[in-house]
Amino acid sequence: MKTKWKFLDSDGLKIIAVVTMLIDHIGAALIEGVILQGSAGASYYWYEVDYVLRGIGRTAFPIFAFLLVQGFLHTRNRGRYFGRLTLFALLSEIPFDLAFHGKLIYTGSQNVFWTLLIGFLVIWGMRAIVDRIGGGAAAVLSSGLIVAIGCYAAEALGTDYDMYGVFLIALFYFGEFVGISRILTCFVGYLLFLWEPQCIVGFALLLFYDGTRKKRGRGFQYFFYLFYPVHLLILGLLRVAF
Repeated sequence: MKTKWKFLDSDGLKIIAVVTMLIDHIGAALIEGVILQGSAGASYYWYEVDYVLRGIGRTAFPIFAFLLVQGFLHTRNRGRYFGRLTLFALLSEIPFDLAFHGKLIYTGSQNVFWTLLIGFLVIWGMRAIVDRIGGGAAAVLSSGLIVAIGCYAAEALGTDYDMYGVFLIALFYFGEFVGISRILTCFVGYLLFLWEPQCIVGFALLLFYDGTRKKRGRGFQYFFYLFYPVHLLILGLLRVAF
């Protein structure tokens, strides 16, 4: 049921997430990667600028995790959704390495699409268990095992937000599927991410989601997918150039 204080649709959340992510990555790739890393005598001012930019960027991931769950719950073709995530995880890896490590290939960490991809597989597995055996202790234990495997995979691969990101996706899915208050799931999610206290803004914005998903065509949909590798590639090239 839509209420007056719920005014953000999925596109509104996407735009906020993309903008705050861009701000965050400018700080990580250019301020940290060029100015602070390239000069031992960098002004304290730049550390302050970086702190503000990275703090704003903490808004993005809770929104992306939540929207992934919404997409999973509403998509008509989960296999195609999985394919898109895989494609853009692969396309984003070199731009990610350039932007954050200044190298074409860096195996120590992987881009956030891998986190979303693993999270998607986890909640797909959770749903398959319920569809096959229903509820009960067996379903809970099996789902817990799938979440644990997903968290381990994210840690082993070094994906962005690693096990915390995967667990948050599973938490959002469980909350939406069971019908737990979103206030409660966001509160638990925030406790999970207390090491990034500024992310409270992202969790708070989810409380204003009105449950609607706009249909503006594939072009608008793919813009949000393409934005990630394209903006990272631009930032990466700027980092290398300077």
